[in-house]
Amino acid sequence: MRRRTFVLTFGTAPLWLPACAHQQETPLAHLYGKEWVHGAYELSATKYAAVQSSSEKASEGAYSVIAQKGVVALAALQTREVPFFIRVDPSEQGFAIARDVPERLTFTADMSDADRQSAQARWEKARDHVHTDYEQIRRLNWALTTLLGQLQHVRSAIEEGKLEQYRLVRQIAAMAEGDKPPFELPYQVSVGDYRDVLTLLLERLDDDSKRLARLETDIVTVGLTARATDAGSGSLAANLNKVLLAVMSDAEGSAPRAASFPQENDDREKYLAHGKEILESIKLTPEYVKWEKHERTKAFDQLGQILTLVDVMTGLHTSAVYQQVLDIWRGDADYFSYLKTLVKMLPGGSAVAKVADQAIELTEKVRKVAGQVQKGMVVAGAALDAGKKVASGQLPQVPDAGGVLQLAKDGGLLNAGSDFARSKLDKQLAFFKDSKELGQVSGLIGESSLMKGVLPSF
Repeated sequence: MRRRTFVLTFGTAPLWLPACAHQQETPLAHLYGKEWVHGAYELSATKYAAVQSSSEKASEGAYSVIAQKGVVALAALQTREVPFFIRVDPSEQGFAIARDVPERLTFTADMSDADRQSAQARWEKARDHVHTDYEQIRRLNWALTTLLGQLQHVRSAIEEGKLEQYRLVRQIAAMAEGDKPPFELPYQVSVGDYRDVLTLLLERLDDDSKRLARLETDIVTVGLTARATDAGSGSLAANLNKVLLAVMSDAEGSAPRAASFPQENDDREKYLAHGKEILESIKLTPEYVKWEKHERTKAFDQLGQILTLVDVMTGLHTSAVYQQVLDIWRGDADYFSYLKTLVKMLPGGSAVAKVADQAIELTEKVRKVAGQVQKGMVVAGAALDAGKKVASGQLPQVPDAGGVLQLAKDGGLLNAGSDFARSKLDKQLAFFKDSKELGQVSGLIGESSLMKGVLPSF
């Protein structure tokens, strides 16, 4: 029996329907006693563990592509001086990197000779790399689109899990008021055993939901960090390396819990107690009260009708979290505001949350001085072009060979590898304290499984 059918049988059985409603069939009717209790729990628990495992595997393939090919490709795209944008497409089916490489070189009447020479150099650079860039963009589109698909998969599971919890709570509450289980319990299975299975599943769904939420926010953070390299911000492409290391660190410590039924020891009692707390908590939420009232006005006597309702209610378009993520991944506001929004979604104590918190702190510091440095660069550049001497101390710090610029005392490292990047200093996100940290992270990512693994075919 599929898990969804099993949980719907448990959670939406017509305990409160008119007498004409048919009796539900007993799931796993070939089992009895403890074997039935264990089998009932494990049948449900396996599904969510599989969602996390499959999504982590697919996401890791996308992360490998970004680590091995994407970071370098984005850094190269930034040097072409052709603005590009990374967004989820209107259909919400994929990411798309869009840029407009002009077919012809165009001069305007107000251009100086220097302006014309600069425009021609930029155009030639963009045209020289157009074929290489096309292939790199294709890889990046695939990786980011894969992450979008996994995010949709995980978010759907979280939303459905919430509804499953509501159905379990409703059934437990009905039995507490004297209603019988929706089907005949197998031999040597008591109503108390059945109630314990439902309570343990409540706790299990809560635990699985937290793990899936961690996976979801990791995906969103990688997507935003990739976006931040585009023309809306121009941030350092190497920022992705730091985020990817944090993502892998979180994944190592959050493997799905075993789907086996908790044995009669402290763990089982702990899970039961937590499940009862969750039960009472959910019953008091306005969302559950509204949902339960809606359910009481309906009378379902066909499983197909219930399935149809579930599909409608768990649609991604109705999910506030999913719509917030879409705004982060395709909105036109300052990307720093998106980072602040994302931090509120990240689970406390995770490696990714620590990286994001540090990025906010560093970005706030560098933005206090970024405008002044930009102006200083313009003045210094104009003076040098005119052959004038620049007073000592007037020049801002010159970017190093890696095209990075250290701003502010104990501030952050910004991308200064192109004219366009330097024009965006006040819009960039800073993830690194200094070049030393950048080098350390580069070394760690180079030794990671992401860099050494075989890339998926696409």
